[in-house]
Amino acid sequence: MAADLTVSAETLKPARRRRAVFGLSWRILGLVVVAVMTAEVLIFLPSIARFRVVYLEQLIESGTLAALALDATPDNMVTEQVKRSLLDNARVDAVVLVEPNKPKRALMNIEPRPSMPGYNLKEQGFFSLIWDALEAMAHDGQRYIRVGGESMRLPRAMVWIVADEWPMRIAMYGYAGRILALSILIALFTAALLYLGLRWLVILPLQDLSSAMTAFRHAPEEAGAERAPTRRNDEIGVVDREFQNLQRELRASLRQKSRLAEVGAATNKINHDLRNMLSTARLLSDRLARSDDERTRALAPTILGTIDRAARLASDAIQYVRDQPTPRLADVDLADLVDEVGIALQEQGEESTPNVVRQWINAVGEHQHIRADRDLLYRVFVNLGRNAFEAGAHTVTVRHSVNGGYTMVDVADDGPGVPQAISAQIFRPFATGGRPGGAGLGLAIARDLVRAHGGDIALKETSASGTTFRFTLPFAGR
Repeated sequence: MAADLTVSAETLKPARRRRAVFGLSWRILGLVVVAVMTAEVLIFLPSIARFRVVYLEQLIESGTLAALALDATPDNMVTEQVKRSLLDNARVDAVVLVEPNKPKRALMNIEPRPSMPGYNLKEQGFFSLIWDALEAMAHDGQRYIRVGGESMRLPRAMVWIVADEWPMRIAMYGYAGRILALSILIALFTAALLYLGLRWLVILPLQDLSSAMTAFRHAPEEAGAERAPTRRNDEIGVVDREFQNLQRELRASLRQKSRLAEVGAATNKINHDLRNMLSTARLLSDRLARSDDERTRALAPTILGTIDRAARLASDAIQYVRDQPTPRLADVDLADLVDEVGIALQEQGEESTPNVVRQWINAVGEHQHIRADRDLLYRVFVNLGRNAFEAGAHTVTVRHSVNGGYTMVDVADDGPGVPQAISAQIFRPFATGGRPGGAGLGLAIARDLVRAHGGDIALKETSASGTTFRFTLPFAGR
């Protein structure tokens, strides 16, 4: 066992290292980074579009001031040197000011051409502004654009400018770089906080819990070092406490099953010898039954009944501790099987209690065929019928019906009924209900055999006038 635990511990170490590198916490970290960066991209797109609009609006404002300088001259004309100075200070290459009821004013170093991309800031929508900003950043080299818009100084005027897009593109690159750096810092900081928080609150407790589960899987019956109960009241705390409760219950159940397996193995070893001894006792009882002494002959039936009950107890015990059999399905005539069981039970009854009349009524119709294991189903009927007769019933009736593709068989008797105190646990092993001479395994064995077929058995009804058991088989009759 120590060697196994050492191997298990060594096996677990690489797994813990792999979880540390590719585990849930690092996946959450990557997911948080991706989520934050996605959010930053969604914020960046309208931000860069707004940056471009503000940049162009500033050019329109400065171009408007340059055009208004013409009003200071008598003939709205300036020298070439003054024009260049005004346009350079305005950072545009041409400006045209169109104002209602006033003459058009224009300063131009470059004539506007139809080939120049044109943008009217008054008519563009949200998505078109984003697209134009991305297109401007994707373009390479020098490009002149025509831009129209309103000036804050002349709300009713329309101002058109011609400007080189390259300086604006450089400014947009700088703005995008600052946004990217800030986004990366925010993403890393947020992810680091979430990583540390999740690792402390979720990952480490889950790793401890998974290690405990792995250790429990390798040695479920070893008590080992019990972990201290957690004080957390959240979902992880509930899972931890429930797992510890499950461990204790499973260990107790496994220990009990191990003891039962050992008892079953021992019973299997002594069963053969016990049967031989009982056979010898039965032969001696037969000799007593043929004795000339009347008192000796009177004791023989009692001795024979006791021997039969002991043999049946040994047989039931060994059947119960064996592994659940796998049914070998075949076509079974249900009515013929019920008749065979009835004959066997009546013969057994005549041997044990010849003065008691027992009736076995076969209410199953002719040619009722089912798919089942005949031998296993025979044992089910025998256990149900024998239990009924031994409980005090004089008549047992077997009925059959089909519902929804299921074969339903009712075994009804006229006995005193099942006591209320044990009706809920009647299918548990060794639940005898106070009946003398019984081992309490008949119904438990019958349930196991029915469930091996994929069906189930239940106590349908019970009262002082009789009891009915119903079992189902998932095979429809033909």
